[in-house]
Amino acid sequence: MEETVLVLHCKASDFDASTGQCAYPFYGPAPMLLPPISVQEALLISASIAGCWGVGFMIRQARRVTGG
Repeated sequence: MEETVLVLHCKASDFDASTGQCAYPFYGPAPMLLPPISVQEALLISASIAGCWGVGFMIRQARRVTGG
């Protein structure tokens, strides 16, 4: 199990731009680019992408053979 990483946050309304200080700083979880997914979910997504590429390749080959 992964350990949660906490980072220091400050609400814009609590930040004083003239002093560069936050009146009420707080810690919260670090933002993530992508949500964590299981191996099964990752395999399902990759199979779906490969399937779409496969269908596109078949359509392209069919057009090439028929001269369209």
